[in-house]
Amino acid sequence: MRRMSVEAMTVAERLESLNVKCVHAGSGQAMGVTADLPRLPGWTEPSAANLSSGKVLLNTSCAVDGFTPNTVLLHGLLDNHVDADWLLAGAFEDSRRLPGWSERETSTTDFLGHRSAFVNGIYAVDQWVLEATTRYVVLDDRSGQYLTQLTVTILSSQRDDLATDVAVMNLGLEFAHC
Repeated sequence: MRRMSVEAMTVAERLESLNVKCVHAGSGQAMGVTADLPRLPGWTEPSAANLSSGKVLLNTSCAVDGFTPNTVLLHGLLDNHVDADWLLAGAFEDSRRLPGWSERETSTTDFLGHRSAFVNGIYAVDQWVLEATTRYVVLDDRSGQYLTQLTVTILSSQRDDLATDVAVMNLGLEFAHC
């Protein structure tokens, strides 16, 4: 088994190293906090793409060359408490492992009062040059500690056309106490 430095561990690898599980919202577990994002015109939640662990939104009207802009929202309850800053340090490693990753922006500024990490950049897969934004949020609540990941992926060539949608989804991420 390959050993890696703590600095090079992703969020998932950090959770795994502590044997901490993220129980996702669709698993039947009651959630004290839910996560959601705005539904913008042109972005739909296809029934075939529903994840038991989150939500997928597609913008089929902007599909080009076999690629469809997409948003994935994952949210779950951690089964044990984790140091939020240590966990979020792995957020950047997730993106840095993408093929040809070129980072444009990173931030560890809190989001809605919760510990957060944000990264934006471009990478290449097959014939596509993609731009992705990913935000991780660790939310501590009396019902437990939650981990949320929101990733929006578009073609890099669509940046000007979809920049407002990407920004609204990233800034429109919201949490509700049940």
